Amino acid sequence: MEIAPVPHRATRGEWRRLALGLLILAPVVLLVLLPAVLGLQRYVVTDGSVDGSLSRGSVVLAREVPTADLEVGDVVTFRPLGGSSDERVTRRVVAVEDGVATTQADGTVGKDPRTVPLTNESYSRVWLGVPYIGYPFVMDGGWVLLAAAALAAFVLTFAAGRRAPQKAAGPTRTRLPVA
Repeated sequence: MEIAPVPHRATRGEWRRLALGLLILAPVVLLVLLPAVLGLQRYVVTDGSVDGSLSRGSVVLAREVPTADLEVGDVVTFRPLGGSSDERVTRRVVAVEDGVATTQADGTVGKDPRTVPLTNESYSRVWLGVPYIGYPFVMDGGWVLLAAAALAAFVLTFAAGRRAPQKAAGPTRTRLPVA
């Protein structure tokens, strides 16, 4: 008669390693792979103009939409007129009239001097914003902070995966009656 092997039960260290791996991989999957699959672009909010809804350092996922689909209340990311080729700003549309969308920063009372001409084929309308994830990209020395966080995650993963050596079993004690 053959005895079936006992299934292996996961130890606490293996569960910790799994949880730490998921904690590190989940944001990467959600912010890198998922947007690519859904056809979204990623942008980092570099100023505090839309504080309250999207703070500085937020990562926004945006979808290209035709200019005819822009409505009042939409948050758009665009290149300002006269700005550098890689500079982008994120603003809320407050009016659409005569082929021009007027934008406004959430933190200001007056109108934003930036307008968006609706002559382009499409603009990036914000679909989702994730706060603070992009902060290392907008602060001075952010790449160093990002590299340090990656190194710390690697060290923690390595440390959580190590097992303590098993103790050798000592000699069995005989049972003595207590008198």
